[in-house]
Amino acid sequence: MIKIEIDVAVSIYLSLSIIILLFWIVFERKSRARIKRKKEDFLWTCPICFYTYIDSKSESISRCPRCKTLHRRGEKL
Repeated sequence: MIKIEIDVAVSIYLSLSIIILLFWIVFERKSRARIKRKKEDFLWTCPICFYTYIDSKSESISRCPRCKTLHRRGEKL
């Protein structure tokens, strides 16, 4: 049997817990940053009626659900 003192066991346990927590935080931030960029790609604003909507099907041309006009990404009137 391996003999270990209680203070060494507690410090090892706490160190491992902190390392796991830090890894979790780092990977969670990376995944949220990736998701945030994807959501912005689908967000459209109509230059006619200024309605903001999500269109995940279109990449360059989209139809506004409110006024039914077609427009390109970044188009200004």
